Amino acid sequence: MHRAVTIALAVWAVGIVLAEGIQQAAAGAAVLLALVLFFRKALNLEPEVRAYVRATLALAAWQLISPALALLTGAADRWPRSARYGQVLDTVAGAAVASIGTVGVPWLLLGGLMAGGALLASALGLFQHFVLWTWEPPALLKLNLSRLHENFGTDEEPRYAAGGFLFHRLRFSHGAIALLGPALAVLARGRAVWHRVLAGAAVGALLLAPYAAFARAALLTGFAVCVLALLLLSRGTPRKVGLAAAVALAVLVGVTPAWHERLGKAAENLFGGERSHAMSVGWRLVKEHPLLGVGFGNHKPAALATQAETGITDLLATDAHNLWLTTWAETGLVGLGLLATVHLLLARALVRRHRAGSLAATGALLSFGGFHLLSLVHYLPFHSSVHLSFAFIWGLGLCQKNLHSR
Repeated sequence: MHRAVTIALAVWAVGIVLAEGIQQAAAGAAVLLALVLFFRKALNLEPEVRAYVRATLALAAWQLISPALALLTGAADRWPRSARYGQVLDTVAGAAVASIGTVGVPWLLLGGLMAGGALLASALGLFQHFVLWTWEPPALLKLNLSRLHENFGTDEEPRYAAGGFLFHRLRFSHGAIALLGPALAVLARGRAVWHRVLAGAAVGALLLAPYAAFARAALLTGFAVCVLALLLLSRGTPRKVGLAAAVALAVLVGVTPAWHERLGKAAENLFGGERSHAMSVGWRLVKEHPLLGVGFGNHKPAALATQAETGITDLLATDAHNLWLTTWAETGLVGLGLLATVHLLLARALVRRHRAGSLAATGALLSFGGFHLLSLVHYLPFHSSVHLSFAFIWGLGLCQKNLHSR
């Protein structure tokens, strides 16, 4: 069992920077292993972790039945797409990691894979940022390269939106925020010097990801998470290194004309542009179906049904660009309450472990903060790779052993 857990966690760590399908396969394996441990009566979860696990199961159960309820009540006229409906698995992924982590976690292996992966992905991202990507991957990978061809610069000095190995700028940059918390925690309080050096390099690479991807919310969230980490954790050399990295990135943004234009449009987008439009349609769905919602995964068809009146586009109809608003629109007040319960229980468990000295919990807590900042303007669970990246870090933060034990 220990070897199976090690393989599942290692594959998941690789998948965070390499491919969504790898993450989904590892998450499925983790859920199966957790079920095996449960039926063997070998799960040894602490009370607050057990409460979190039960809450995630309750939320997943509600997500499973909500489309059927929406059909029965007339709130929906179709079943959600299988890809969206299958994201119920993502809901229980963090609980699965916390459960199988009781068998043992290969901390050094996972840290090395995630740090090394971040460095390689960011190096590729910088290349994609400056050089137009022309290589066509095999068709069976079903990768859309159009996002790599978005020029945010000028014809004379083009600057493209990087996507790393995921070939998608938001998946790439948002996944980097998931890893940023653990990297900052190790940079500040890692026991070995080489741990801190590797973590420092990873922090720099993870901050470069949203810069190269022209992801405004991710870049600002990265700054916010760094500030929080510096205030809570760092002193001496780690604080100086962290401040130097943040200042260097700020200068880099400041001297990039494409970023000037990108940031200048942020307020317009939020308060009167596309994001505001998507949120207004989400609020309309909430008002029409406040208790049960339109069904998990049904936001897009429900939003498009209002197209004649709201003018919502196919792309903007995907979600309401906000975690809580989209959850309310899809799963109603019941789903909203369950989601709030899940995250409150997760936060409580992580805070307790952080105070007890768990480095893994500290990193997960920083990641948790980044998730909720990003979720104010993005529905992060829409991209399974992003949601699974955060879930992986949160689950590790709930494991009984911490980085100081190895």
